[in-house]
Amino acid sequence: MSTEWSFSVEMGSKVRSSFMTIIGGLSSTINSDRFVCLHPVGNTYGEICNWLRYESKSLKADNHQAHRWYVGIGECPGCNERGVDNFLQKLDPREWMNGLNSTTEIVTCILEITLVITAILITILIITKCLIPLIKFFICFTKPYKK
Repeated sequence: MSTEWSFSVEMGSKVRSSFMTIIGGLSSTINSDRFVCLHPVGNTYGEICNWLRYESKSLKADNHQAHRWYVGIGECPGCNERGVDNFLQKLDPREWMNGLNSTTEIVTCILEITLVITAILITILIITKCLIPLIKFFICFTKPYKK
């Protein structure tokens, strides 16, 4: 039995950065049903076979261009507007946790808050322990010494 139609499709539960499909070996002059068998990689005993209808249709070779952008009103007018009201609303701490729907989002939010607090504390530590003493030293050093 010869393989008239061979292809490879990558399937899984995770999105992959590269996905490859290889199709070939089937003549465009064949217009009849085909007996197609699928099986998992490495397990030919788990094969599932069915008769599939096959019709050959040639693709149009016209140069398709993407649609041009145009200005219009979307389904949610005003959603992207930013103003004083929106700014004041985002300052409300009750709004900060609004929209966290999963455990992953909550953990990510807590991690981000922890990192921001740590960065602020490190900045304060560097300013008070390094920069302020350095500035005091240079100010005192540049003044002329009086006897």
